[in-house]
Amino acid sequence: MQGERQQTQQHQKAQRISLCMIVKDEEELLPRCLESVRGAVDEIIVVDTGSSDRSAAIARKHGAMVVEFAWCDDFAAARNAGLELATGDWILFLDADEALDTAAREQIRSWTAVSGCDGLFLNIHNYTGSGQQGATVNPVLRLFRNAPEHRFTGRIHEQIAAAICERNPEAAFHVTDMVIHHYGYQTVIVERKDKVNRNVRLLQRAVMEESNQPFHHYNLGVEYLRTGQAEQALESFGKAREMIDPAVTSYAHLLFKYEVRCLEHLHRWPEAMERVDEALQLFPEYTDLMHHRAICADALGDTDTAELSLREAVRQGPPPAIFHTEEGMGTYQTWYTLGRLLEGKADLEGAVDAYVEAVRAKASLLPPLYRIFRIMRVSGQEQQIPALIASRFAMNSEEALTKVLGILEQSGCYASALELLGEMPPVTSGEPRERRSVAEAFLHVQRGDWTKARLKLETVKRKKGLFASLASRWLERLQWLEEEGKGGREDKEGKRDQEDKKGKEGKRDRKERQGREGQEHKKGQQNEGQDSFTLWLRQGSQAGGGKDVLIKEESGLSGWWKSAAKGNEGPEENAGEHITSEKEHAGLYEGWQAFGLLLEGCARSGRRQELHELIQRGQQVLNEADSTMRTGSEESLAKERDAGTEEECRGNGEVDEKADMKHAGARLPFRGASDTLLGTNCILKGLISAADYHLAQLMSDTAQAGAGKRQRHPYWPVVQHIRLELPGADGFEG
Repeated sequence: MQGERQQTQQHQKAQRISLCMIVKDEEELLPRCLESVRGAVDEIIVVDTGSSDRSAAIARKHGAMVVEFAWCDDFAAARNAGLELATGDWILFLDADEALDTAAREQIRSWTAVSGCDGLFLNIHNYTGSGQQGATVNPVLRLFRNAPEHRFTGRIHEQIAAAICERNPEAAFHVTDMVIHHYGYQTVIVERKDKVNRNVRLLQRAVMEESNQPFHHYNLGVEYLRTGQAEQALESFGKAREMIDPAVTSYAHLLFKYEVRCLEHLHRWPEAMERVDEALQLFPEYTDLMHHRAICADALGDTDTAELSLREAVRQGPPPAIFHTEEGMGTYQTWYTLGRLLEGKADLEGAVDAYVEAVRAKASLLPPLYRIFRIMRVSGQEQQIPALIASRFAMNSEEALTKVLGILEQSGCYASALELLGEMPPVTSGEPRERRSVAEAFLHVQRGDWTKARLKLETVKRKKGLFASLASRWLERLQWLEEEGKGGREDKEGKRDQEDKKGKEGKRDRKERQGREGQEHKKGQQNEGQDSFTLWLRQGSQAGGGKDVLIKEESGLSGWWKSAAKGNEGPEENAGEHITSEKEHAGLYEGWQAFGLLLEGCARSGRRQELHELIQRGQQVLNEADSTMRTGSEESLAKERDAGTEEECRGNGEVDEKADMKHAGARLPFRGASDTLLGTNCILKGLISAADYHLAQLMSDTAQAGAGKRQRHPYWPVVQHIRLELPGADGFEG
């Protein structure tokens, strides 16, 4: 019994884990890190290397022992200062820009309790860019037994494995499935902390001090590659490769992959292919290399080899845990790359299958859905999209339906979106039913089917509910478009002088009538809220149209889809999600976004006259906005120069600039008109849609001499490829 009790006490002692960290000015990131280890560790030791913010106070609030350390450009020295004070049997080390995964927090004590190893590897998921582009996955030694001999070495990219193996040449390590999330490579964090320049400076110093250490050259190459300096990176990687034995060097597989990436960046494709084949001889299970082999083969024009390599990569799946990889290698990234390759080979059916597999591998992935819907629209199979969705995807949540509706709308698959809405359970209550009717109306607007859009809007207007005013405004806008189209056609029909004169008189009468209607409309709006955009359409781009207010808008109609996809929930059940006033949704349909919807409808239905008129009017507003904003800035600067003291100058300048901007807005025709970037994007999207429409007409079958025979245009494959590659929403915007 006594022996069992001692064994139990030793087992309990082995559970003790010390978290050791080094921080400097990490008040924004530190709380998330410390919260992530709550309950997973027994003590926290934070070595502060000179913070000027609240980092130390935050650490103490979470129960940490804070140690002040004078920074000496040596990460290993700072880490070891924390180890000297650690009392746990295991050491876990994290950085402030990291967080222990929730599952790992539950598992970590089980791993330390049963492990006979000297150290455990955790998988670091490094998020780069905006954090939405996936992650690289690196197995890294982060949990090891506490011993006086176990101390870090290395001025930067400090290591602990060498010390463990020196103490025990038979040391054993195990790769776990625990995850640490690392956010420090996201662009905003890298730029704020100037990490790359710091790392390069320390690594250059380390190379000078220990030029025979390949790990220093390797890490310096990584920093060069991160900043796009491929030539310098390749040189550093080459020096490291000459010094290592790939069979026993833990990072050798990464070194080879990074060399391949450098050669790809430099477009030295034959060398890249040679290097990747050499690496595959050493690391045949490393899926990342097979994926890059496909990229090189495609660049060299060998699409068959590229396809074979990608199919081999997905057959292999993600590489074994000992390899550093990128999320999606052998799964969704490889499937997506295969889809793009097959598109280039005009195997559209195969491409769709590949994209479906990509979504299956990662359900939250958007780009494959955009490609699927575009392919089916361009190839004339849009009517099959609802059946494809039903058979290949699990649409078992409101979020999934909302996402698909939004992507269909942004991909120009309006008919499919309408069919999908029509297949939803019927809505019986008033407001949700009207909301869905408005959503359907806007899909018809973008299709250019004014008649069906008007029928939906008139129904909503008659209900006199929450969306009646919105419907009324859009009915007037559609009426204006039809009048413009009719007027344009009348002008074109006049070939003789008398007919020209009659047409001009008719147009003048029409403009006078529009002016009277606009005045009546304006008077009516003074009572129910001014609709500056509709006034601008009817009266032309005139000063004093409306107050300029920038609106934070969502892409396309995605903000509307979430509510349009809802069923019969009552306001009591979902009061927080229910629209309670017109102000909450009006911004989705005003200003440049309304302009964009009208442009899209004209482009998709081939209404050249109306499209031309809208684009001209839009360009005029852009010019006015640019001129107005520039004038406002110049006037405010002049007032600053005329102010008395410097302090008064600053104060008056700030106030006057705000006043001038407000005055500038008052001169613009509708709210949000000063957002010239959004306006330009709307015009470009309209032009692209128009080009797509006319290419589709060119690509359509034409009548052939003979009974009922038709033939395909000889340039059909080229035109189809152009349509597939036209700029547009692709799911990568986030």
